[in-house]
Amino acid sequence: MRLLFASSLLLSFLGCEKEKGPVAVPVGFLPEVTITPTARTMQRGDTLWLEMNCSDSLLDRHSGRRFRVRPQDVALRSAILFRRLVGVGQEPASIAPSFRIVEKIGRAAVKGSISASFEPEYNGARYRARIGLIPTQTGVTAISLIMVPVEGTRGLGRFTPFVALPPDAEGREQKAVLDESFYVINGGKANNFDLFAQHTKAYFFEPGIHIQQDIYETKSTFTVEVK
Repeated sequence: MRLLFASSLLLSFLGCEKEKGPVAVPVGFLPEVTITPTARTMQRGDTLWLEMNCSDSLLDRHSGRRFRVRPQDVALRSAILFRRLVGVGQEPASIAPSFRIVEKIGRAAVKGSISASFEPEYNGARYRARIGLIPTQTGVTAISLIMVPVEGTRGLGRFTPFVALPPDAEGREQKAVLDESFYVINGGKANNFDLFAQHTKAYFFEPGIHIQQDIYETKSTFTVEVK
């Protein structure tokens, strides 16, 4: 009788334990583009070519895995930011209207003082774009490419059901949630970051920098001096 009573208590206790919900796993994508030529200087009126030709299997910056990401899967929009760097400790100037844009593949259009929209073509397997960026003013110019949810930061943390994840080590269900995504320009290498750091505050050098700021400054931003 005592054994039966103890067993009943144990079952009652286990039944009262809260069932563990799914584990949220952040995913953030890193599509690749190029901006050429990559020289540190260029002449006003010359053309920088923003090009994209990559698979829709995009790298997740957290796990190092690739996931197929189609436009219909997640509501992300892309933008090109244009800023003139005027000195360390000074706020960069927004100069998007000073650029002329040439659309060869994909679409782009100036939308305000700081940015232009950017929409690569998608053929069901690859993203492609060829957009000419023509500066009409001189100065040290930073061009950044960002990707954000259509609804802004409210879209971060939203479940992304098109990303299938296996159970974790404890057997719990894992669900992918959208984290910040970044374009990687020129493989994150030929972007003249030293020129950027000479003409504005570079948070890359700050202790305890967030990886997002590191990616934005060193991989998602291209800097050139227009003469």
